Amino acid sequence: MSRGRVTIGAMLVAAAAATTAGHATAPGRNGRIAFQRYRLIDKPLWAEIFVANADGSAQRKVSHAPRGAQDSDPDWAPDGSRIAFQRCGPREGECWIWSIRPDGSGERRLSPPCAHATDARRAARCASVGDHRPVYSPDGREIAFIRESGRFDRKRDRIYSTAIVVADANLRHARRVFWFGPFIGALGAAAWSPDGKRLAFTDAATRAIYVVSATGKPRVRRITPRTVTAGADRIDWSPDGSRILFRTRPFRALDYGGNLYTIRPSGTRLRQLTHYNPDNTNTGALWTGSFSPDGSSIVFATSRGAIGSGLPDVFVMSTDGTGVRPVTRTRNWDGTPDWGPAG
Repeated sequence: MSRGRVTIGAMLVAAAAATTAGHATAPGRNGRIAFQRYRLIDKPLWAEIFVANADGSAQRKVSHAPRGAQDSDPDWAPDGSRIAFQRCGPREGECWIWSIRPDGSGERRLSPPCAHATDARRAARCASVGDHRPVYSPDGREIAFIRESGRFDRKRDRIYSTAIVVADANLRHARRVFWFGPFIGALGAAAWSPDGKRLAFTDAATRAIYVVSATGKPRVRRITPRTVTAGADRIDWSPDGSRILFRTRPFRALDYGGNLYTIRPSGTRLRQLTHYNPDNTNTGALWTGSFSPDGSSIVFATSRGAIGSGLPDVFVMSTDGTGVRPVTRTRNWDGTPDWGPAG
């Protein structure tokens, strides 16, 4: 699935392909929320990572995206020392993983340099054509992410192969945990279990959530029922390990009209948290965020109740879906939020 540069119009249709990777929220005290904010500038579009307190105060820009780049899918390290994120360039499918300190210092690219090779010979030797949606392991020593390899097939809108990859916190010593072969599937996001032994992931082809061993053992188990169509954007495992947060995607062609759900890792006790009416217009845009570190709340993004026309704001609510309140109130596009630990 392409995750490259998009326009505002395409973003409303494709739900901002940068909407990242799931993760595991480390247990602890609640800290700040990191999120993506698009500047409303088209040709090129421009997005950066921001942080704010849970009440919306002290908003500040953190990442330093070059003009035309799109930073998204922030994920806090368990100790709060760094934020990993995805940066997409102007070319189709060109996305790489970066990290930065919460004060905006120490920004550095983690994806290997050869990943953006333009020379055909050199590109053939590179390990990937795109790295997406980084998520720290519960101990902070590793990062799981989605790696797309091979050439992008525009007719099929599909990368040759896609894999869940686990590497150290500097993205070295990478190993594949699960992958699809040529044009078979389209992995969307991954999330660690709190004990670091399993990974949940989404597949855009089957629109389902699966669980696999983080060691790459072959047993893969689908946990969402076939009556539920899961979105391919980020998912999150609760700090106590009891539930997985995800979003539905009822319209195959559009990313609108979904609701937030939780389900047990065993595939039981499916629970609907939001109750938005099905709507295939941009007024129904909704994206998953994460659990709070103390496990009492959820952060997410939606255009329902946002002040921008069809453009989402960041909201928080209790884990039972009650007490929804806004965190951000801007006419920009705010999305892909992640709740970090107290510093």
